[in-house]
Parts: sequence; structure tokens; C-alpha cells
Amino acid sequence: MLCSFIRNNLYYESLGMRRFLKWWFLGNILILISQSVLSKSDEIYRSNELSDIRKKSISIFPILMYDSDIGFGLGGKGVVKNLYRKNESFDLILFGSTKGEQWYVFTFSIPDFEIRQGTQYPICFDFKINYDKFLKSNFFGFGNNSKDNDWQFPKEFSKLEVTFGRAFTERIIGEIGLFFNHTSVYDYKTNQKMSADIPGAGEKLTSYIKIHWRRDTRDSRIHPKAGWNLGLNADFASKSLGGDYNFNRYRLEISKYQKLLSPDHIFAFRCWSQHIDGTAPFYEQSIIGGGGTARGFKADRFIGNAFVLVSAEYRFMIYKKLGGILLVDYGRVFNDINKANLHNWKSNGGWGLRYYTANFVVRFDMGISKEGTRIFFNFGHVF
Repeated sequence: MLCSFIRNNLYYESLGMRRFLKWWFLGNILILISQSVLSKSDEIYRSNELSDIRKKSISIFPILMYDSDIGFGLGGKGVVKNLYRKNESFDLILFGSTKGEQWYVFTFSIPDFEIRQGTQYPICFDFKINYDKFLKSNFFGFGNNSKDNDWQFPKEFSKLEVTFGRAFTERIIGEIGLFFNHTSVYDYKTNQKMSADIPGAGEKLTSYIKIHWRRDTRDSRIHPKAGWNLGLNADFASKSLGGDYNFNRYRLEISKYQKLLSPDHIFAFRCWSQHIDGTAPFYEQSIIGGGGTARGFKADRFIGNAFVLVSAEYRFMIYKKLGGILLVDYGRVFNDINKANLHNWKSNGGWGLRYYTANFVVRFDMGISKEGTRIFFNFGHVF
């Protein structure tokens, strides 16, 4: 199985690494520019006592895992925070699996998102490059009543994200960013579910501007134990930005975190609502299913122009840095958000484990639904 994995992925790996390295060098240029710009605001941070200068911290976690959608995987994640005493952070993920996933992510933030949480800052900068390639992606058609199938196909994407933000108060944050998503969908003609007429088939580029506003009272971004997060997102994709699509995407996010009896027992709740105007590729539409939405269903299980999603988790500590959760996900997709109703929603229960480091959370979830049991491994809380 390992030999087959290496043989099938050698070409795609070299292609993905070339793209990853190209964007890595571009990222270093942007990082140098941002450090120069943001260093001028150091006096503002100090004068307002907003610069929480912390000791350098390093968190490294080796990855050896199994996921229902990607098979057995091997790799690692590392985070270095405050290396240059500018409150910055560097985050790197390198990963490969037996079902053909290759995942490389590099993220730079200044100030680091956890350091800046709950503070008023004049400007922040986030840069992210993300290459992800699946040999076994899913497509089930569109709509809430799409039928399950076992057809899978290769899909590869490269993403570049550049975001600037400002905290107008300690709780009110505004952000604006530019996003590019180059995606290739291969061998789609081998199944009648997909054709060249399906938005997203073939090799496409999606370019959009993101505007994000939120009121955030959470006590932490890594492991929130109390507070609210109310967010409004608007994405404006345009061919004038060099992409292949014109569409607008709007999402409302509400999350609540509440301690139960003790700080080690947390109730977490979220409600998301999303709607798309225009023609978006199928992988950019409103999707229910997978490790970030309904965890009892295959990735990309239900696709529509809109969705409503509700999730709840009971989080608790088991031993030292190891924690557990009980989870429920409930949602469905719609052709139009104005036609949302309470009929035929998809639901799942499940449980999971969490391992807490100083700079990130390691996540393992098992979701159980009428369509079976799914296992997911990733980093960070789902919400």
C-alpha cells in the first residue's frame, strides 16, 4: 500500500511542492513588508500597554492518524511564537496520507491571533498559503436530497490568503482580505453525476475580497471557555480580480461558550447561516458534511446555495492536557436562504478527544449518523 501511495502521488507531490515553495517565497516578501509597517506601531502598543510581550514558545506535534476520508496519515505541525519579540507567530503543517492527500500549510500572523485576542490594536496582518490534494474526493450532486455514492475523484487546490485587520475596541474587530483559490478537478467525466457544465469542473481560479466584522468577547481563540462571538462575513468574487467566477457569499456566525460547574467543563454552541448570490464552483458553495460541519457525514455530502447549521459540544478534561467532547450537529442546505424550513434536517451525534498544547489544539472526532460513522483528525476546535 505504501509503494502504491508513493507511485500514485509522486507527480502531484512535486507539482504541489513547487507551488507551495513559490508562494512561500512570496510570503516571505510580504512578511518583511508587514514587519516594517507594523514595527512603526510598536510605540502605540507600548504606550497603550497593549503589547503583551511574551517569552518565545514552540509547540511541535507529530501526526500519525487515521481519517475516514483520507486514510492513514503521517506528518507534523509546528508553531513558533514571538521568535523576534514582535508578538508574531509562524505555523507550519506538512502531511501525507495513504488515500492520496498531501497537505502543506504555512501561516504567518502579526500580532499572533491569540496574543491579540481581547486587546485593542491598530493593525494586524495574516498571511497563509495552503496546498491540499486529494486523490479521493466526493461529489454527490446538489440539494438536500442528493443520494450517497462511492464515486471518488482527484481534486487539488492551492490557496493564497492575505488579510489586514484592526480592533476598534477590545471587542469590535474589522478585517479585509484578498483570497485566491486555484482548484483542479480531474477525471470528472468518469461519472454521470458531474460534467463540464458543473461549476468547478476542470481547472479554475476563484478570486475574492473578504470583509469580516465581528464582536468577540471570548477569553481565548485557542480554547475559549467563556464569551460570545458574533461574526458577519461577506465574500465578493469577481472575474475582474483574475478569477473565473462572479458571486457574492454572505455568512452569519454566532458562537457561545459557557463554563459548567468548573472551568474544566465547557458548553459550546454555534449557529451558522450562509447564502450565495451568483454562480460559485461547487466546492465554494454552502456545504454540509465533513469534519468542520456535520461530522457524521462524508465530506461535501450536501451542497446548495444556502445552509443553516447548528452544533453543540460538551467539552471536559480527562487527564492533564487530554480532554474529551460530546457533540451534536444539525443542519441542511437550501436553494435559497429565504426558503429555509425545519423539514428533513440532517443530524448526527458523536464524541471526540482534544489534546491541548500552548499554541494549538489537536482534534479527533467521531461522528455517527444514519449514513454511518465518520472519523476526522485535524487541528483547532471546530468552532
